[in-house]
Amino acid sequence: MGDKSLIRGIKKGEQKSLEMLIDKYYNYAFTIVYNITADFIEIEDIEEICADVFISLWNNAHKIDPTYKELKPYIAAIARNVAKNRLKAIKNMNLSLDEEIIFIGNNEVEKKVLNDELSQILNECVSNLEEPDKEIIIRYYFFYEKVKDIAEELNINESTVKTKLFRSREKLKNMVIERGLYGEG
Repeated sequence: MGDKSLIRGIKKGEQKSLEMLIDKYYNYAFTIVYNITADFIEIEDIEEICADVFISLWNNAHKIDPTYKELKPYIAAIARNVAKNRLKAIKNMNLSLDEEIIFIGNNEVEKKVLNDELSQILNECVSNLEEPDKEIIIRYYFFYEKVKDIAEELNINESTVKTKLFRSREKLKNMVIERGLYGEG
């Protein structure tokens, strides 16, 4: 069954469609959640987050655009948001100093600070890109859309999308170098 049929099914409240979606996309959602959270939480919690992804999809089925051809980018966005929200909740826990040291480990504080700073700078740099470069980068790296799908959505040639991705990556690299963070690990 294709994604369009599954979208129609979950919009109608058909549990079988949800089960088929889970079978089709669970590993995909798990990979995204794992990549974001694995350094901070246990596997059981990652599995729980994945369940939350599909609960969120089910609860917000009415918001899904019925013209979507596939749910992969939509599920990726939900998985990323649910995982990040869980990490924010963990960060806000009140830990004693000893627990923080155990939780963070050797040199992890420095790495985390650098990663946070790099993430902030990358977000700023992506925001400074012109359209459609900005949208292409976001769709490709944040929504995990394929070049072919991006090209179709933006009504441009696939090779143009690839060229814009290449040039945008170079621009981003140069912006990061200008800010003095490239090559620090």
